[in-house]
Amino acid sequence: MRRCRPLLGTFVEIDCDLKEGFDSAFAAIERVHRLMSAHEIDSDVSRINRFAHLRPFDVNDWTALVIERALFWSKRSEGAFDVVRAGKAAITSGYLPRHADQPEPDAAHWTWLELQGGSVRLMKPACIDLGGIAKGFAVDRAVDALRAAGCERGLVNAGGDLRCFGPGPWPVSVVAPLSRLPVADIGLENGALATSAGVPRGDGNLGFEHLGGPGGRWTSVSVLARTACDADALTKIVWAEGLGSATVLSEVDATALLISTNGKVETIGAEALAAA
Repeated sequence: MRRCRPLLGTFVEIDCDLKEGFDSAFAAIERVHRLMSAHEIDSDVSRINRFAHLRPFDVNDWTALVIERALFWSKRSEGAFDVVRAGKAAITSGYLPRHADQPEPDAAHWTWLELQGGSVRLMKPACIDLGGIAKGFAVDRAVDALRAAGCERGLVNAGGDLRCFGPGPWPVSVVAPLSRLPVADIGLENGALATSAGVPRGDGNLGFEHLGGPGGRWTSVSVLARTACDADALTKIVWAEGLGSATVLSEVDATALLISTNGKVETIGAEALAAA
C-alpha cells in the first residue's frame, strides 16, 4: 500500500504492509516540520534564531537530537557540514525568511552554536538551518512509527531521502539530474539513501555555493548509510569534500556515488553500489 502527502517542502511517499501505519508515520514527519522549519515562526529553529543569542533556549528532545548530530558531523568534517554557515547563506540569498524580531546573522561558523542537554545557545546573532539533516531525521522517525504500528516491511521517501526496512531489497535507481537517465541501480535493504542534486543556473552555479570546497564539480551526490539522518548530512559533506570525504564516510560505513558536471560517475566505497 502507498500514500503520498506534501510535507517538508516536498512530497513524502510511504509504502507499507499495514494501513494502520500511515497516520502515525505522517504524524511523525509533520512533527519534525513543526519543530525544525525555519519558515514557521514558532518552530524551535525560528525561536533559536530569534532568541538564543540572548539567553539559552530549551528545545524539544527531537530538535536537540538533530542539533547534536549536526554538531557531530560539523566536528568530524572540520566544518564541511555547518548549519550556521548554511543558515546565514540562506538568509542572505533570500531562501529563508528573517522574521521581524530576528537579528541579522553575524556568526557563520558552527562553533558559535552550543548544545547543553536540551538547551541551545548562540554565542552571537546567527541563523541555523537544519534543512540539510532534518529531512533525513524525519524519515527515520517515520520508519520508527511504521514499525511501532506493527508493519513488517516499509519504505519512506521524502523527496529523495529514503529509508526502508523488512525482508528483501527495494530497487532504487539513481538518475542524472539533467537527463533523468539512471546511472546506478541499488538494491536497498534495511538502509537509507539520500541524494542532493543541482541543475546549473544561468550563472553556472548549482545552488550549493554555501557548502564550499570543490562541490562545483558535481551535479548530484548520493550517500548510502544505515540512517537517513546520517545519509542526508553526508551528502553535503561529500558535495564539499568530494573524494576526500572517504574517512568521514567510513565512520558510519557509508558509501557515496557522485555524478560530475561532465556526466562522469565516481564512487566512494563502490562495493555497495552497482554502476549502471
